[in-house]
Amino acid sequence: MRAGFALATLALFALTPPAFADAGWGADVEVMSGEEMGELRGGLAVAPGLEVNFGAVITTYVNGAPALATTLTWSDTAQFVEQTIGQIGQSLDTLTPEQRAQLGLESLGEAGGVVIADAEGVTALVHNVTDGALQNIIVNTAAGRDLRQEIDLTLTLPGFEAVQETLLLERIGIRLDADMRGATIGGGL
Repeated sequence: MRAGFALATLALFALTPPAFADAGWGADVEVMSGEEMGELRGGLAVAPGLEVNFGAVITTYVNGAPALATTLTWSDTAQFVEQTIGQIGQSLDTLTPEQRAQLGLESLGEAGGVVIADAEGVTALVHNVTDGALQNIIVNTAAGRDLRQEIDLTLTLPGFEAVQETLLLERIGIRLDADMRGATIGGGL
């Protein structure tokens, strides 16, 4: 099994261009197919029977208050995504396409998240977690809003203690073998 998904997800998250990027950005960039990317993804080779669990909690704050939190749990068997909207703003899912267009958010399509629309302007926050992608989208026309995001990642390797113990025992054995060979060679035998 490979844990490349987790590493590729983090890389994609870090390299996703901002929503305001120029339309001409990347015009000279060659786009690779998903198959080609799949062949190039690296990862961590895990010993048979060693389960890998990956989790991420992404929280976006507006003026210090949590506005949107997304929890991703990924294991050998499944991927679970749960999204929580704070007390600020309203869910993007409650807006009609016409309301999204009035707020200038039609480019978000069906994406879910939170929108804050008041006298200061419009701020939309989206955490898009889909097959192999983690995206954070912020659309902001408001002045004076403090926007901050925290990402907490957890990589759990259940049963790794046993693997670690085996590696330690092997290392002790190698050291003893080297010491015995040194003593034999140094003793003039």
